[in-house]
Amino acid sequence: MSPDAAGGPRRVVVLGPAHPGKGGIAVHTTELARHLAAGGDDVKLVSWARLYPGLLYPGEVALPDAVPEVPEFTPTLRPLSWSSPASWWRTGRRIAQADLVVIAHVVPLQVPALLTVLAAMRSARSGARTVVVAHNVLPHEPNPGDELLVSRLFAAVDGVVVHSEAQAALAHTHGARRVVPADLPPHLPGGPKLAGEPGSRVPRDGGVRLLSLGVVREYKGLDLLLEALDEAHQRGFDARLTIAGELWGAAGRRVRELATAPGTRGHVDLREGYVPAARIPELMATHDAVVLPYRSGTASQNALLAFAHGLPVLATRVGSFPAQVRDGVDGVLVEPGSAAALAQGLLSLAGGGLQALRENVQAPDLDAPWDAYLGAVDEAALGGTAAAPPGGRALAVAKRGAEHALWARVGVQRRVGEQLATRRLAAAPAARPVPSGVPRTGVLHDGAEVADALAQTKRLHLPAHPDAPKNWDALGAVAAVLTLADDGSRTARVLDAGSARYSPVLPWLRLYGLGRTRGDLAGINLEFGATVHRDGVEFRRGDVTDTGLPDGSLDAVTCMSVIEHGVPIAGFLTETARVLRPGGVLALSTDYDCDPPDTTGVTAYGAPVKIFSPADLRDLVALAARVGLDLVGELTDDVLAHPERPVHWKRTGLDYTFVLLTFVRR
Repeated sequence: MSPDAAGGPRRVVVLGPAHPGKGGIAVHTTELARHLAAGGDDVKLVSWARLYPGLLYPGEVALPDAVPEVPEFTPTLRPLSWSSPASWWRTGRRIAQADLVVIAHVVPLQVPALLTVLAAMRSARSGARTVVVAHNVLPHEPNPGDELLVSRLFAAVDGVVVHSEAQAALAHTHGARRVVPADLPPHLPGGPKLAGEPGSRVPRDGGVRLLSLGVVREYKGLDLLLEALDEAHQRGFDARLTIAGELWGAAGRRVRELATAPGTRGHVDLREGYVPAARIPELMATHDAVVLPYRSGTASQNALLAFAHGLPVLATRVGSFPAQVRDGVDGVLVEPGSAAALAQGLLSLAGGGLQALRENVQAPDLDAPWDAYLGAVDEAALGGTAAAPPGGRALAVAKRGAEHALWARVGVQRRVGEQLATRRLAAAPAARPVPSGVPRTGVLHDGAEVADALAQTKRLHLPAHPDAPKNWDALGAVAAVLTLADDGSRTARVLDAGSARYSPVLPWLRLYGLGRTRGDLAGINLEFGATVHRDGVEFRRGDVTDTGLPDGSLDAVTCMSVIEHGVPIAGFLTETARVLRPGGVLALSTDYDCDPPDTTGVTAYGAPVKIFSPADLRDLVALAARVGLDLVGELTDDVLAHPERPVHWKRTGLDYTFVLLTFVRR
């Protein structure tokens, strides 16, 4: 708690969903207000009388039985309505005298209302510090316009609290002044577990009882779990699965179909509809384990909820689960997006596996994590300098123009080339000369090599990157894909990790004839919003450490000048090794110097600037080898030497060079 200017308790407003709204965010908002008040703040919870338009929300907006999931906070006011802009303005004026306003960001649909509240506070000359708690920076299924709305909201407040490092990076790229990551503290509905030993109330009429709790959506992977259950049954694993929650849209329809398929019929209990908090203890007491088969995720407390009731957890390695579940101790962690991996996880519960996990389950601490969380809110309230796109707004507009010009050229050039090849007037795209001269593993030595790379792009009729040195590593990466990952058929499946839609690797590969099947060429980046396609290449939002792709599904991964911007390298290499087939290729470039300049205090893209040293590269290669990625070539002192620093980053004033590393999956 921080006192106000007069020395009294700090006046705090928490603005967000609360009872009768349902779900974890409403519970979190209520518990946040309660813990702030317990610390001595004078707290008001300001919530919504009408949260969403019913037509845009697939389930029930409010609790069906009107019973609070946790005790209500007093005072809770409900002046806001989605359909009344006047209520947004009045609310902002009424809370303008607060010292701190904490706003729950749920979905971009609510951002216009929140921006109006903030504008009304400013009109009343409010001196309040403002913090957004972003449960998801962008929705799991984003829509056009979401990024713009979120950027406007983040730019309008002093700071943002998020629940993972990946979400922190995303918030930085969307204009946040200050971003503070903090573990999602427990806010568990339903009260304590029922009396008795865990498992003592589980019916013993049919194997292991598994529970999936919550709304069924595509990213939660329930369809994969049902496929895994079928496979596990075929391998002799006796289990029954309860799916308790609302079934939304296509994902819900798919789950209904799979639940009645021949391999799962009779083994799945569908309990459709919202699960009131009062029913949770009984549900937990009549099951053996909770299953969380998410394809992707940010933060969830369902693992903690299971532990609070004495149940072990089977979960995928996404979001907060790896930090919450001790693999092989109180749960099982498997790779996401794979029914086979989930089936193997289910099989590990057979025999004495389930009992061994259950014996190690510990009830979570429900209070101490809140101390750290409230500290994160206070830190975010300190604010900072508003973020901007790298190079400023003008450069962002220029990059968007460069993107459209690039892909327009690629589309025309590709179609003309294919027509000429059909008429035998030119070589087919697959027969184009392959880039040469850039080593599989090596360093950009000097300006002459930059000029040579630029000249080669012209000879090969490849649209050059306007930042001349970036053509060098792009040529090397494309050559590695064409000669090491593709068999000449030009059917290689390639992912550009940390991609930009104006960078050259994917357009060049398209000109070489790759990408004839949609999905074969793709780029992912946490900065992307809705998925877009450029001449058959897919660009979608994605995390390079958690792609959601199946095991062994790619022939090559390229990653050009990305890992120096705060990417968790171990996570990236592990994920890359997982998604590459044996013999698949990783072409990786990054900023390098044999004697790196001091970058203390220098930041870009929301993270400290990193220029790799020879020792850093050798550590990276050793880590890659441990996950099954073998370097093509060697990192000798001669290879790592460079007489010049041909790369100049104007924004930071730094001079250095590039290194290209190529790996093959063992």
